[in-house]
Amino acid sequence: MNLAKIVAVMLAPSAVLGAILYGPRAIETVWRYLQERADEAEPWPSGPPIEQLAADLRRLIRRHHAVRDAPEIVMRGHHLRAIEGAITACAVQAAAALGVPHPAVPPRTALAPAELRRLLHALADAGLALPTGVGLLAD
Repeated sequence: MNLAKIVAVMLAPSAVLGAILYGPRAIETVWRYLQERADEAEPWPSGPPIEQLAADLRRLIRRHHAVRDAPEIVMRGHHLRAIEGAITACAVQAAAALGVPHPAVPPRTALAPAELRRLLHALADAGLALPTGVGLLAD
């Protein structure tokens, strides 16, 4: 009995020091594990809502049409390529959300106008409300 008390008194400082040094890391690890389990139980959407993507696509398509028809804009070709890049990113996100097949696009690049036009038509066929007869959707 006395031996157990002596061992407990000798190990107590080491146990307290270990709890002080490693306790926060252990608590953080347990907390992170519990958060990951909660996230797996209720997955978050991978992107913005489809309504927002549709609104962004409509706005970008109208902007593309306005820039294409405006002769006074300096460096119009650069503006068009930038807008086409934004339309590509938004269209690929919408296609992934709707399950529409789409080409693999590297980050910060745009599809060629013909490919982009096909993707936008496929999105419209899938039920996404896009402006018809405007810009890239004009026949």
